[in-house]
Amino acid sequence: METIIKTATASSPYLEMNGSKGQITISGRAIDYNPTEFWSDVFSWTTDYLENPLETTTINLNFEYLNTLNTKKLFVFLKLLEFMGSKKTDIQINWLFEDDDEDMHELGEDINSLLRLEMHFIPVEELIEELIK
Repeated sequence: METIIKTATASSPYLEMNGSKGQITISGRAIDYNPTEFWSDVFSWTTDYLENPLETTTINLNFEYLNTLNTKKLFVFLKLLEFMGSKKTDIQINWLFEDDDEDMHELGEDINSLLRLEMHFIPVEELIEELIK
């Protein structure tokens, strides 16, 4: 399965989708007011991957900021995983947030409350440094 890597921009997050590792990482700011291209790539790759996923699939979400449009797209992505993937692969979702960012922690909890998948909440000192480690 093809690995997709997209560099972060001022308005869209870093993206790495690695089928051979069973890992998807989305990290940074998601404030693009027309996020269709970014998320269509995510949906398309994920749909293909879930046809024959690894035993465990890890999703790492590390957002500095997420606007309403991107929050909706993220939720659709997580529902896609829940609907298509939960019977084919063990899905591990890690929601990383800066330990002093209560808003981002609360947003993750709100999204998690609408899912049947369990999120693991991981406070970190700085998201950028945590991504590099």
